[in-house]
Amino acid sequence: MPRAHTRAATIAFAVFVASASFVGGVGAQSSDSVTLTVTVVDEGGNPLSDAQLSATWDGGGPVNRTTAGNGKAFVDVDEGADVAIRVDHPNYVRNQPYVVENASEGDVTIEVARDGRATVTVEGAEGPLDNAIVRMFHDGQPVINERTAADGTFTTPEIEQGNYTLITFKEGYLRNRTTLTVDGQVEQTMGIRQESVLVTFDVSDDHFDPPRAVTNANVTVPGVADVTTQGTGTVSVSMPVNDAYEVTVTKPGYESVTERLSVRESETALNATIQRTPAVSLRADNDRVVVGETVRVTVTDEYGNPVPGAAVSRAGTSVGETDADGVRSVPVESAGNVTISAEADGRTAEITVEGVGSGGASTATATATASATATGTPTETSGGLGPGFGVAGALVALLVGALAARRRGE
Repeated sequence: MPRAHTRAATIAFAVFVASASFVGGVGAQSSDSVTLTVTVVDEGGNPLSDAQLSATWDGGGPVNRTTAGNGKAFVDVDEGADVAIRVDHPNYVRNQPYVVENASEGDVTIEVARDGRATVTVEGAEGPLDNAIVRMFHDGQPVINERTAADGTFTTPEIEQGNYTLITFKEGYLRNRTTLTVDGQVEQTMGIRQESVLVTFDVSDDHFDPPRAVTNANVTVPGVADVTTQGTGTVSVSMPVNDAYEVTVTKPGYESVTERLSVRESETALNATIQRTPAVSLRADNDRVVVGETVRVTVTDEYGNPVPGAAVSRAGTSVGETDADGVRSVPVESAGNVTISAEADGRTAEITVEGVGSGGASTATATATASATATGTPTETSGGLGPGFGVAGALVALLVGALAARRRGE
């Protein structure tokens, strides 16, 4: 092969290799990835080696790295992501992850502190309390929120040395607060005591504007109270502090309601609203109606408001719907009891009216009266003058006869 051709082929191959290397390099590192240069230091600013880093972000990670002798590690993350970096070290700790917002290429310094532990014992008047709450805050940030064991104690995991706000309490007990300095392995005993506060329940019907007080409503707090509202719609109960309760309010004719109430360490109130159970009522203007006439009926809801468009039936046969005032006239076509019903929104009501004859009595009544008249035996008087005549009647008859004869003589 001529030397010129050989040289050209060599140059072409070199260009190909370089191009392939370039393309491969681009593909190996995503264009939206950035490198964070993370340095871990102690409270004096001294770099720490052998710190374990774990970086996570929404949809990414974890990326795990270990700091070198100079305290540095390189962490690749998505550009623009909010990255949380957790630090683990044999002798140092950080209570909260370090957050890099809107990540971009650059340096990040993370400070850690010497580690320590705290054992907290919670006691009441009866001795150590299990299931008591232990909360610890460092620089205003929550660090611990746990409960004591059966022996009333709780031991923290490794936390930063420093000053903490320590709060202990339990349902039904007042809170106890103190400042706890963690400078290694420390212990702290916290005493708490039981207490109750006054809670006022106010029950009203918000169908009205403004809402109206509901008297004789039953307020139930399981295991604590079962009371009834007074004339103002209120009732007060003493309840244990620092607890959450399910409060149920009921009253016949009303829909029940359940509210969640948190009671802290001062008097509080719960305003509960209820409404009447949806229903329809049916009322007739008359209980007795002459056959062939109509009776006017009115359909109302649970609050006495007219129900327009309610379907009205007589003895199971539709006679139409109520008007805008909830009224419908229903013909009464037969004697005796007539059932009238109304339906609206799946709710029904019915009444009974009596159909009577034109003389004012139902057919059954008229027949019974006629029968009694036909078969009855008149009572005769002792004078034999027929029914209704006694001695006084006879005297009157004689006087009338005498007066008539005198007039004829004149």
